[in-house]
Amino acid sequence: MGLKALTRELHADERPQLLAHLLALDEEDRRLRFAHALSDDGVRHYVESIDLSRDAVFVVTDANLAIVGAAHLAREDGQAELGMSVLPQNRGHGVGGALLERCTARARNWGVRVMFMNCLVENAAMMHLARKQELKIAVSGAEAEAFVRLRRADLTSLAADAVAEHLGLFDHAQKSYWLALQAQLPP
Repeated sequence: MGLKALTRELHADERPQLLAHLLALDEEDRRLRFAHALSDDGVRHYVESIDLSRDAVFVVTDANLAIVGAAHLAREDGQAELGMSVLPQNRGHGVGGALLERCTARARNWGVRVMFMNCLVENAAMMHLARKQELKIAVSGAEAEAFVRLRRADLTSLAADAVAEHLGLFDHAQKSYWLALQAQLPP
């Protein structure tokens, strides 16, 4: 994956890949991601209901273009809620941090003033990421809300989002080319 995980925005025709990613999470990881147990049908409904005209989903993929990390940034009423998942074998490699940085830049560029994520207190990976990225954490019983007040969009946030997307698309193109080339090679 390199020194820094490259992110790109998910396109509507890639919902099946997002679904495959979320279905690859085991029961416990799904519970931690959604803050409650979610069946395969529940995950399917969640993916189908994402409004990509209003929200954004960012992904990190492996060499075979399988999604190893995804972040859903949902906006409403001047706020944005973040939901994130990273496959267990890809944790600790900067995937979550790259997705969080990307979501922060996009939320600022949308004019959002507060970005937050809800998670269970026992979700150590998300709590660690929130603290590492200097989000403020409010705990209430078994649940926690991590949030950050965002500065207004500026040239830095606009450039960060644009550069990240171009690098992510270049990464995707390279991986696609390599897979196509491998498919043409004799076995």
